[in-house]
Amino acid sequence: MILLTGASTGIGAYAAAYFAKIGYRKLAILARREAELQMVAAKCRENGAHDVLVLPVDLASAEASANAVKRTVEHFGSKYNGIRLS
Repeated sequence: MILLTGASTGIGAYAAAYFAKIGYRKLAILARREAELQMVAAKCRENGAHDVLVLPVDLASAEASANAVKRTVEHFGSKYNGIRLS
């Protein structure tokens, strides 16, 4: 499982789609804009991801960031393959 921040556009969106394409089946994607995240999630699913958790969140807030990690762990369990921050 990979958790990616800044995943709604640019390098973050590309990274999410790429990780799905190379075999990661569980992704958590985070950014402020939910509509863009939903489009990225669809691309990830097209590339083979089975479970894409979409978390619209403003990571400038420490509380929101902690809640996003908590929700990710609750959804996937505590095993991470990596975290990409952008």
